[in-house]
Amino acid sequence: MFSLRLLNACLLTAGLVCAADSDAVKQGAARVEQRFAKAPESLRPAFRKLAAEALQQRYPDLASQFSDPAAAPAAARAAAARTPLSAESAAIQKSMGQIRALATDAERGKVVIKLVADIRALPAGREKLNLASSLSSLATEGDLGKEALNGVAAALVQALHETEGAAGNYVELAKLIRYEHVTPPPADPALDAATAVLELRDQVLQETGFTLTALDGKIYNLDALRGHVVLLNFWATWCPPCRKEMPDMQMLYERFEKKGLIVLAVSDEKRETVEGFLTKQSYTFPVLLDPDRKTNTAFYVEGIPKSFLFDRQGRLVAQSIDMRTESQFLAMFKSAGLE
Repeated sequence: MFSLRLLNACLLTAGLVCAADSDAVKQGAARVEQRFAKAPESLRPAFRKLAAEALQQRYPDLASQFSDPAAAPAAARAAAARTPLSAESAAIQKSMGQIRALATDAERGKVVIKLVADIRALPAGREKLNLASSLSSLATEGDLGKEALNGVAAALVQALHETEGAAGNYVELAKLIRYEHVTPPPADPALDAATAVLELRDQVLQETGFTLTALDGKIYNLDALRGHVVLLNFWATWCPPCRKEMPDMQMLYERFEKKGLIVLAVSDEKRETVEGFLTKQSYTFPVLLDPDRKTNTAFYVEGIPKSFLFDRQGRLVAQSIDMRTESQFLAMFKSAGLE
């Protein structure tokens, strides 16, 4: 009888928590609406689509509020005629293509800082915006330093002020601010709308959780891991940055395992592919399989590697855009109270 009462109490508590989570997401959706109303009208349909996508899996009713079938679709931009890059832009693009071949983060950071200056000196236009956007995706791979990251963000801000960008460009900038902690620019309604999308995603992620099976058959569930700090890392055997960060993950796992750290590496590849790769490695953290990509999709994994950190209460406290170094992982751990 005691067990049944306890079970009922637990179920009631879980129900109250779910209700609280639902209310938080509803409030977040309302804040998103308020910020969207202040964004440029031309960008609102794209922002609303992003919000709907964030809500669709867990809150389809809320998601439907961000789409209006009766509304006229936003006019699509006329496809620009393909024109050759200017000599200056072609040189920048060539240098960007060589960044990953450099040996150290310090070297890459110096090149990025120079490229920032080169991009900012270009005349306003779509070409400049595209280069700033491309550089932002390269600069988050590893620890290139605050000067490089702040410079990339500043170049992207400048290009967006000079040329009307897409909602995705503003989301890229919002990610740099929210997850890489770059210096934010002055208030911008479009950037506020993009930030609202990320906040809404994170609210939904907070209650998404996961249940995945490891190669050894053990099942891992976020709720069952309360009391531990959980690093959920998405990777693949074919991904060079993923392979580059895994030795640091292993070292930190060995260092903090007794303090409650659990590292879970999730691949969407076939079992035999993952097992073949691991036979040549000495990693001891659990490797999980997500063959149908349900967890990848639920966590909005659009590129890898990508990591999420949950504290001992199961709260999402940090996430990465890209590959992390040992020092960057340690900074994430600190936000979960693990030092």
